[in-house]
Amino acid sequence: GAASATPLAPPSLPLRAASTTALHGGGRSHAAPSPRAALQAPPAGACYQLQVIERVDARFEGREMRQFATAGEVRVLPLSGRPQPPGGVSFSLALGSADKVTAVRENGTLLQSAGGGSYKVKLPPSLGAPASLLKYSAVQSWRPIPLKIVPEWRSGADGTARLQLLVAPHPGLKGGLQNVSLVVSAAGATGLASSEPAAEWLGSTQQLRWREAALRPRPPSQPYRFVAVFSGVLSAPPTVQVSFSCDGDNPTGLRATPGADANPSVAAAVQRRFVAGQYSVACDGPAA
Repeated sequence: GAASATPLAPPSLPLRAASTTALHGGGRSHAAPSPRAALQAPPAGACYQLQVIERVDARFEGREMRQFATAGEVRVLPLSGRPQPPGGVSFSLALGSADKVTAVRENGTLLQSAGGGSYKVKLPPSLGAPASLLKYSAVQSWRPIPLKIVPEWRSGADGTARLQLLVAPHPGLKGGLQNVSLVVSAAGATGLASSEPAAEWLGSTQQLRWREAALRPRPPSQPYRFVAVFSGVLSAPPTVQVSFSCDGDNPTGLRATPGADANPSVAAAVQRRFVAGQYSVACDGPAA
């Protein structure tokens, strides 16, 4: 589906323990989301592709956000099998929607500022690998949560432990998130008694793994629900390592636009993407 044309709005359901608008339990099973549209292929004459790539690092304890940071870069990708001009390529580049961006670090070897968010790019002949043009961070006050996870776990008298994760992609991500992985570390567990949806149990590391090809936004009252019941007594609260990707959007909303002088060597359409970096959720103590 089409991604949001504007940067992600601040989350409408904050993950704070005092929040009165916490996620509620939803339906039992996960409807299979429709596959996302393929990325637009670069035109035949293009030999370079511009990309805006961002990474979100976050750490939550229960519903409390402890750390959150977004960093990104604008880079140029040489397209495999496409011959490059023997003298290299020079073109103009404009950055827009940069109000959520700070700490810009330019690669002076390839990029020169022309002022007002405009730059001149000069690529050498035979560029053999992706090259960063500039790097940046998101302003600290901008913290949209791409994937909200509310954990709850309890230890039973029968020697089992039950974990429930309520999971909600940000509503501004119209195309949702792809390649979602939730890896739960359950130290002390001797096995997985049950899981919904079905999870993979990694006995050697006392972990379980859920994988979803895609998760699309749902109404606030209907988050995805992941439930696992472990055998054995857990020696510590479970922790969740999260990974995901999203094509066609980036949390800061930064736009990079090649000038008309970039044609035909540089594809006019710029790829935007973001991924989870170090993104984790630690459970609180067991519920009473």
